[in-house]
Amino acid sequence: MSEQKQSKTPWVEKYRPKTLKEMALPSAKLNRQKVDLAEELKEFVKNFFKKLFNKEFVKGVLLQGQPGIGKTSIVYALANDLNMEVIETNASDTRTKGAIEARLKETSKSKGIMDFITEKKKKLILIDEVDGIYGTKDRGAIPAIMDLIKTTQFPIIMCANEYKSSLSPIYNIIPKYEVHPLSKNKIINIVENIIEKENITNISKEETDLIIEKNGGDLRGVINDLQAISRVSVKKGEDNKDMIYSLHRDTTEEIFGLLRDLFQKVSSLNEARRLTDKSDVDYNFLYKWVNENIPSFIYSKKELATAYERLSMADVIFGRIRKNMEWSLLPYFFDLFAGGVALAARSGGSKGYRPIHFPRYSSSYYMSLNNAEKGLIEKIQEHYPISQNEAFRDLIPFLKHLTSTSRRKLKEISEFLELASVEKKLLK
Repeated sequence: MSEQKQSKTPWVEKYRPKTLKEMALPSAKLNRQKVDLAEELKEFVKNFFKKLFNKEFVKGVLLQGQPGIGKTSIVYALANDLNMEVIETNASDTRTKGAIEARLKETSKSKGIMDFITEKKKKLILIDEVDGIYGTKDRGAIPAIMDLIKTTQFPIIMCANEYKSSLSPIYNIIPKYEVHPLSKNKIINIVENIIEKENITNISKEETDLIIEKNGGDLRGVINDLQAISRVSVKKGEDNKDMIYSLHRDTTEEIFGLLRDLFQKVSSLNEARRLTDKSDVDYNFLYKWVNENIPSFIYSKKELATAYERLSMADVIFGRIRKNMEWSLLPYFFDLFAGGVALAARSGGSKGYRPIHFPRYSSSYYMSLNNAEKGLIEKIQEHYPISQNEAFRDLIPFLKHLTSTSRRKLKEISEFLELASVEKKLLK
């Protein structure tokens, strides 16, 4: 597919259904009974305005199911069908009582009769990722949501990825719909439609089946992977399987947020390190995204020159790391391509929304980890809850330094981690 035809818009947005009829609707249950989710939600909203002043009427519902199966899309399609405006907040971001009230209190409060008459669109309130509320710091958030449910003048639909016992007060007062992933056949139909419309020619039927299987019912993950892999230039005799296995759930969505935070929020190298540490995005994968998106965030010619100079230095260091196995240099690689590049922007020109572009992948250079490296990191992660980046940047250089001075240490560490011979060689 030519680059001119490649869309810069995330396909999860480009192909988000506008109406319920356009959707491949997931199956759902209420109190263990199978229900038509679209009809249930339509009835809920219509009855809401009929029974607004009935104290017994429930003013909210909860959709619970794994990420990426279409819960949010259902809400937006429903709103379009009913000519309503969606007022959305993410409970993971607004987890305190004050933040939730500031975001939704004005929206949900009672209005005068003239407001209802002149109002062009009724509102539908969406509280996403309500299961993101946790801990003592967020304790006031659940009572705040319950208060909104009791007093709101507009219907509330909440979404959650999983059951949380801390949400029991909410479960007790509203219906909870269990939403299930789409069947494989429905996902295949959606994927085939996208492949046809985007004129994708570099992904085989076997590879699309692998993408679907890997994402385990997560349609959003399938579409994200499909868009990323469609950008690969596959050489004759090669395939996309290594890249497919390397992508993680919500990789694209995570990378979008990570890049914006890196370029727009980070103000020191320590902040950049903390940001990349908490991400499990493959470091070479992140390097490619930073490289592709520098012009989206940095405009000054002088600052651009500084950013690309630091990126070039990072590339040289990475070449030395791979050629000579000098893993002690890895922290400098991170600092240069992540914090160093982001901090090159000093004019403050990257505020506000900036488009994120997919990198121009080359399959022969895409994979940053060989099988031995992946095996070593996986065995480390069996014992320590750290990200791939942390393992590669901090722990492996330390282990290499430790074992280089003592054969006994190498033997002890290898036995503890149960390393294969090729993994053991990485520590010599």
